[in-house]
Amino acid sequence: MRANEVEKTNYAARYLTNPFAAYTAGFLLALSVYSLGYSDLYPPLEQPLIWFLLATCAISAILAAAVGGNANSFEYGHESLRINLFIFFAIVIVFAAEVIANGGIPIFLLVSGEADFSYLDFGIPTVHVAFVGFCGFYAVYWFDLYISGRGRTFLALSLAASSTSLLIVSRGAFIITLMALVIVYVQRRGFNRKLFISLAACVGAVLWGFAFVGDLRTHGATGESIILTIGEASDRFTESKVPTALFWPYLYISGPLANLQLNVSNRIANDAPVLYFSMEWLPDFVSKRVVTEETIIESSPLRVKNELTVATMYGRGFLLLGWVGVLLSYVYFAFVSFAVLEILRKSKYFIAASSILSSLALLCIFDNMCIFSGGITQILAALLLFVFERPHARFPNKLGALSE
Repeated sequence: MRANEVEKTNYAARYLTNPFAAYTAGFLLALSVYSLGYSDLYPPLEQPLIWFLLATCAISAILAAAVGGNANSFEYGHESLRINLFIFFAIVIVFAAEVIANGGIPIFLLVSGEADFSYLDFGIPTVHVAFVGFCGFYAVYWFDLYISGRGRTFLALSLAASSTSLLIVSRGAFIITLMALVIVYVQRRGFNRKLFISLAACVGAVLWGFAFVGDLRTHGATGESIILTIGEASDRFTESKVPTALFWPYLYISGPLANLQLNVSNRIANDAPVLYFSMEWLPDFVSKRVVTEETIIESSPLRVKNELTVATMYGRGFLLLGWVGVLLSYVYFAFVSFAVLEILRKSKYFIAASSILSSLALLCIFDNMCIFSGGITQILAALLLFVFERPHARFPNKLGALSE
């Protein structure tokens, strides 16, 4: 990619590919889907919750415009393939060590029906947290190098690193990485017809995947009534021409809001500020070491249905600290996002890190992704790498520095 090609990048795309824009898009999507009224299971959204979500979306849209205008798009100077191959082999060695310690690769053990195996216990304590962070981050960073014209070797490294989350059955980490790769592409290439067609195909595949997973969760039961019964489909849905298979994605997108509203309407817990900060601000790989498993279970948000397990990024915050907790959760999200973007603004890791942040922000409609170890460790890895980044690499050349 040469300078004249870089200059043709759709700069408007950068206003739409930062965590604040992603937050706004995510919650507006969830509110829109919820308003369809396709389930009798859901409580009606109350005005305080609606206005809070709309207000934070408006604030996020303003912040998106502010940080989008300062979006970094520098091009890489020298990037050592040898060093990156060394990092890749180090990741492979750690993964191999974890597989040996675990007694096999999780996805294959699950397929083979190992009775005593739990993929949640995979990995070497402490080492696994670092592995997930660096492996996930480099999967995105190497893809950015490939998109920036550094060669197909980096694409191969990226795909190999991305595949580890599938091998260890970490669906959350895989989705975060996959979305981040798409956002990297948009940041570098902008929006175009080819991209929209590809995204449409991917969305169709994802929707089919949701329907397939839903069928698996009903143990392969046949008949449309199974899906509709679980979600208590309303007459509006059954009388519509919407395919039944799409009812599962409807539940996935709107269900967290239903759980959040249930907690807002039925909160009976007392304020627990210490517990709130421990569970909603600390990464989960830290909080689970300072909070007992019993407390974690007791602090789980209420659910409208057992199959719908999450309550957006605000569910547990409201349970533990009421509206103050909800407000603090948004402030924490905004602070983390702004701080990371500002710290890495002149780093070669900016595009990769901002794409991961945007992926996490979009997924906040499901859970508090600022503490999810499969995602936040990738950001921590970027910050740690920045600390050890060579000083001259922190202030890259302007557009056009890349001539390969």
